[in-house]
Amino acid sequence: MTAAIADLSPEEWPDGFDAPHVARIPVDGGGEAVAAAAGRLSDAGHGLAATFIDAGLTSDGVHPLTPERLAAIVRATQHAGGLFVADEVQVGYGRSGEHLWTFAHLGATPDFVTLGKPMGNGYPVAAVVTRAEIADRFAAETRLFSTFGGNPVAACAALAVLDVIEDERLIANAASVGSRMRRSLDEVGSNHRAITEVRGRGLLMGVELVTGSGEPDAALAERIVNALRDDGILIGRTGMHGNVLKIRPPLVFADEHADTVVEALAAAFSSPLGGHS
Repeated sequence: MTAAIADLSPEEWPDGFDAPHVARIPVDGGGEAVAAAAGRLSDAGHGLAATFIDAGLTSDGVHPLTPERLAAIVRATQHAGGLFVADEVQVGYGRSGEHLWTFAHLGATPDFVTLGKPMGNGYPVAAVVTRAEIADRFAAETRLFSTFGGNPVAACAALAVLDVIEDERLIANAASVGSRMRRSLDEVGSNHRAITEVRGRGLLMGVELVTGSGEPDAALAERIVNALRDDGILIGRTGMHGNVLKIRPPLVFADEHADTVVEALAAAFSSPLGGHS
C-alpha cells in the first residue's frame, strides 16, 4: 500500500535501485548478518524496525532455515530493538509437511505473521497477525483504513481452506508426497550434471542449475520451465541469478502428480533444448 512497504521486495527493485531504509542479509546469514544489517541502517540514520523472514527463503532460491539459524536471527533482531515478522505467504498453511506454520516447527515466536495467497485458495484475502499489546499501541497512536480490508465472503473462503487442510490431512500429504518427490528429483540430479543441488522441505523444492563450468545457468532454467509449460506443467524460476527451478505444487498433490512432474523434468533435460546432461 506504500512505497516503504513495496521496497521490502528486492526482487522488484529496478537495476541500480537501493532503498536506504532496507538492509538485506545473505541467504546463508544468521545473527551476525542481522547485526551487520542493523549497523548499516544505523549509519544511514535508521533504527532496526523489523526483520522479515520467509523461513524457506523461497524467493532467494529455496534455502530452508534450520531452527538454530532462525533462533539466531530472532535474537539479533530483538537485541537491535527490532521485531520479527514471519512471512508465511509461500511457506505456510502446511506446505512444509511438519506444521501448519513454518515458524512453529522451527520453534520461533514471531511478533507478526503475514498471510496471503494460499489463505483463500485463489480468493483474494490476506491477513496480518500480531500480539494484542502491539495492535493496541498501534491503534492508540495511528489509524489505518482500507475499504477492502476485510469482508464476510473472504473470511468464509479462508475458513473453508482451513477446514479442507484439516479434513483432507494435507499437512501429512505434503510430507509424504514431498518426500517421495524429493527422492525422485535427487535421482534425476544424479543423472544430470547441470543439477548441482536439490533443496526443500515438504512440497517446496528448489533445483539449482549450473553450466559445465559451474556458473549459474539461468538460460537452461528458462528452457526447462518453458518445456514443462508446453507439457501443461507450471513451475517457476527463482534465486538471485534466476537459475533455480521453484517447484511449489498444490497441497492436494498426490504421488501420481509428483511422478508426472519428475518424469517431465527428466525428459526436458534429455531433450535437445534441455542442454547438457
